[in-house]
Amino acid sequence: MSWITIFERPGRRGARKWPRDGVGLHAARAAIVRRVAEPLPIAVLVSGAGTNLQALLDTVHGREAQIVAVASSVADAPALARASAREVPTAVFARGAYADRAARDAALADWLAQRGVRLVVLAGYMELLGGAFLERFAAAVINVHPSLLPAFPGIGAVAQALEYGVQVFGVTVHFVDDGVDTGPVITQRAVELPDAREEAQVLAALRPIEHELLPEAVRMFARGELSIDASDPRHPRAPAGARGASAADWPSGLRAARRASPQARDRL
Repeated sequence: MSWITIFERPGRRGARKWPRDGVGLHAARAAIVRRVAEPLPIAVLVSGAGTNLQALLDTVHGREAQIVAVASSVADAPALARASAREVPTAVFARGAYADRAARDAALADWLAQRGVRLVVLAGYMELLGGAFLERFAAAVINVHPSLLPAFPGIGAVAQALEYGVQVFGVTVHFVDDGVDTGPVITQRAVELPDAREEAQVLAALRPIEHELLPEAVRMFARGELSIDASDPRHPRAPAGARGASAADWPSGLRAARRASPQARDRL
């Protein structure tokens, strides 16, 4: 754990003299010592451009969370360059390099575990993750999806929505389970686009929302504000009295819930 020390200003009434120990000319004495949890170590899984990865790098990285690993299913994904530019370790786990998906998932999970990952974020990751991987990171995998789930799950969500003729689009961040975008919803936001006819137009409107909601979900997880209760698994929010404990203080496998549901897993 790290510590932050707040100093009184010298010369204030009642302030004691600070010993001459090199702390600094303007330090009077330590008044408040506050314990601060270490940033939550997270991994980001990618397959493409990495704009959501960049949003995480620009917001929570080095603050509430520390991105300690970026893994890609595509060797030349631009997202890898974004990670390297910030000196974040990267690796490629291409499906074709392994005998089957289970072998790929095992290698990926081993690499993430070696780096101490406690939350896995799917940010444009275009691969399914098997049950064994999800068991190793139980209740600690989240995904961002470009629709208001449960509407339009899976690949091509925006195209599905346009074909259906909807006028309200949106973004969902959810926990990952063993279905296709069926895990408990963490947060959502809608936007009205009644004149939208092109997928690029909708995606351009949704991207800034993704860039806000995904970092906020990571912050909520890191602050211990999420809980998956088996009696109410569709509403992963901790009761007010249970909030405040850092996820970094929770036992392995229970970062997102002290009473985690075994069904709380998913993919992009």
